[in-house]
Amino acid sequence: MPTAARLVSAILLAALAFLVTTMYMNALLAEDPDENFGRLMEVNVVISALVGWVLLGGRVGNQYSVAIGLGLTSVAAALFWCLFAHSIWEMLDMSLDRRFDGPMEALIGAIELGIEYAAELARPSIIVTLVVGGIVLGPAAEFASRRWR
Repeated sequence: MPTAARLVSAILLAALAFLVTTMYMNALLAEDPDENFGRLMEVNVVISALVGWVLLGGRVGNQYSVAIGLGLTSVAAALFWCLFAHSIWEMLDMSLDRRFDGPMEALIGAIELGIEYAAELARPSIIVTLVVGGIVLGPAAEFASRRWR
């Protein structure tokens, strides 16, 4: 059921994904100006909007202290699903190039890619942005839930 809290959650988490993806792309472009990101931005924004709609927007109606935890949880879930999607996509590309000998090696390769992508995100500015964003997102969704019923 569409609610204002779900809409606000989806928009705010998608905006946070846009901001963090931009920070990530700028950091990598500083190292390698010829980097091609493909559909990184679009995929991250869509996944984050879905996580915001389902996870954060569907669990509002608590105290603001609980909402902070829900905001942090939704940011962590969006981060996980974005890393998962990109590592699986890259694994499929590598599989089509016959870089893996079998399906188990491909799955292990996808996990290794996810760990590499997570390590690239371990920059202080990105971590602070994610944590502060999660702390702000939860109460904002809770406020929307209470304001527009």
